[in-house]
Amino acid sequence: MSLLVPTAADVLRAEAVGLDVDGRRLLHPTSVQVAPGELLALIGPSGSGKTTLLRALAGVSDPTTGRVLLGEDAVSARSTDVGYLPVGDTVHPQLTVREALGFTAQLRLAVDTTREEREARIVATLAELRLTERADTRVGDLSNGERKRAACAVELIASPSVLLLDEPASGLDPSLERRLMTTLRAVADQGRGVVVVTHATSSLELCDTVAVMGPGGHLRFAGAPAAALEHFGVPVFDRIYDALDAEPAAPEPERLPDLPRAPARERTLVMGAYGRQTRVLAERYVRCLFREARTLRILLLQAPVIALCIGFVLPRDVLGNSNLASFYAVLLSFLLVTGSVWLGTTSSCREVVKERVIVEREAAAGVRLDAYLTAKVAVLFALAFVQVLVLVLVTVAIQPLHAEPRTYVTVIGLCVLAAWASVAMGLTLSARARSADQASSAVPLLLIPQLLFAGAIIPVSIMPLPVQALSQLTFSRWALVGNGNALRLDETLSGDASAVAGYERSFFEQPPQVAAAALVLFLVVLLAVAGASLNRRTTDA
Repeated sequence: MSLLVPTAADVLRAEAVGLDVDGRRLLHPTSVQVAPGELLALIGPSGSGKTTLLRALAGVSDPTTGRVLLGEDAVSARSTDVGYLPVGDTVHPQLTVREALGFTAQLRLAVDTTREEREARIVATLAELRLTERADTRVGDLSNGERKRAACAVELIASPSVLLLDEPASGLDPSLERRLMTTLRAVADQGRGVVVVTHATSSLELCDTVAVMGPGGHLRFAGAPAAALEHFGVPVFDRIYDALDAEPAAPEPERLPDLPRAPARERTLVMGAYGRQTRVLAERYVRCLFREARTLRILLLQAPVIALCIGFVLPRDVLGNSNLASFYAVLLSFLLVTGSVWLGTTSSCREVVKERVIVEREAAAGVRLDAYLTAKVAVLFALAFVQVLVLVLVTVAIQPLHAEPRTYVTVIGLCVLAAWASVAMGLTLSARARSADQASSAVPLLLIPQLLFAGAIIPVSIMPLPVQALSQLTFSRWALVGNGNALRLDETLSGDASAVAGYERSFFEQPPQVAAAALVLFLVVLLAVAGASLNRRTTDA
């Protein structure tokens, strides 16, 4: 593979970069430089600011003081020239290595790159990271060392000038750690600047520069590996940590250099790429979804199982009984809406947070967040449509509605809209949650109000006035109202049912069109909130 041609435009420089968060200084003013072909190791104890400095070098976070330049440009303006590998899984485990590189190539390479050029780049990257023989193996089936190299390959697919890696050797045994560092040495020798944050010290002699961070975010030393040992007066690199504890902290500079601030970080967006990125992201999502066979089976089997439970828990052909039809029509409508809300929420509540590291990295590399959200929505809406269709058809096969065909269509349509609103609600939760477990734990907090305030378990007419107003803000209520009107409950609800249960005909006066419009409004608002939450999460990352 041909070497990159290093230029002054590829030198990465941090000039007096410092970072304060909530009045606490995480990184004291630090200046480092990484030239093309240089391998720099950033070492130090936990909490010494290594990751903070690396994120600033990558343009992922904005420093409080100083600036980071790539050549003469702010690094945030050249995000496509920086490969950044954070801690965590940045490659979908369901994809093969070749597929992962292929999707990344479509997202990060120039729009006018031909398919042949993309394939050539993939082949070259596989060879550079010694992954050619594992190209058609799923990432989840690779060894730890191979997964690290696959993640590096994803970052190298766009031929960045600089590669930054945060703890890539974490979890690797000494042999695999040595192989990874040897690979990074080879990557640097191709003409790239490479910065690696690491706690492993057995391979530091492979580096050109060792930068040592001390407690409190102070840079204690930066220079050749041998010079680092001499500076701290230790025979081996492991002893540097002991020397840091014994050495007094570096004094705070009296005055920071007067450096102009780099322009505020902006998302790198490829103009006109929204449709292309949405298509690629949706295709990748579908492929990952179908590769998770067990999860997909659970998602698809939920609908018929819920439908069978609804169908058989009620008296047989209950809507054919003139004395009970109106009461049980309310209950059946509510159960269908509840099932739809459950299906939509549980299908979407983990779909963003489980990919949080990937989303943050791809957003920094120029992938549009609106394209990402649209791809998720398109796939989840299709899944929810199939789930609700099965739910309603199986239920009404057991419990016929005894209504015109258009009533069946209306009920299906309103349940689909309720499920779609639930998908948007689940995506909002997923975008705001900090972990997949946190998102799953919060699902009941979203579902219980949809159940209690819908107006079926507790009729709206007997709710306190403030709660009646609150029920207007639950989309399950509007789906119930629309279904009830389609079943003509505004005309047929009996006096006995009203007297016993508290249901009123006036509750079902709104026609399905109004209910559908309300559900669409909920859907649009929730999607907007999901988008804002996603943008805030990636911006604050």
